[in-house]
Amino acid sequence: MESFQVNLPKEFLALLNQLEGKNLDAKVKISLAIGLYVEKQVTLARAADLAGKSLGEFIDLLRSKNIPWMEYTDEHLKDDEQAIQKLLEDNE
Repeated sequence: MESFQVNLPKEFLALLNQLEGKNLDAKVKISLAIGLYVEKQVTLARAADLAGKSLGEFIDLLRSKNIPWMEYTDEHLKDDEQAIQKLLEDNE
C-alpha cells in the first residue's frame, strides 16, 4: 500500500487519542473516512473500506457518533408511497 506522511501540530495528539482505533494510524484513517463520508466525498462502502472496517462495523461506528448513515429523501418517500399503493391495488 502506498502511503504519505502528514505533519500536524501536537495539539491533535490528545484529541486523536480519544478516538476509536487500535493505534494512531487507525484513528486517523477512521476519522478521515468519517469526514469524507459526512462531506459526501465517498460512499458508505468506500468510507468503510478506507477506515479498514466492515460495512456493518462502520455503520455501528457512525451510529455510536449519532451520524446518519442512510439518507431518506423525498424521492424515496414518493417511491415507497407508489409501491404501497400498487400493493394495495393488487390485493383488491
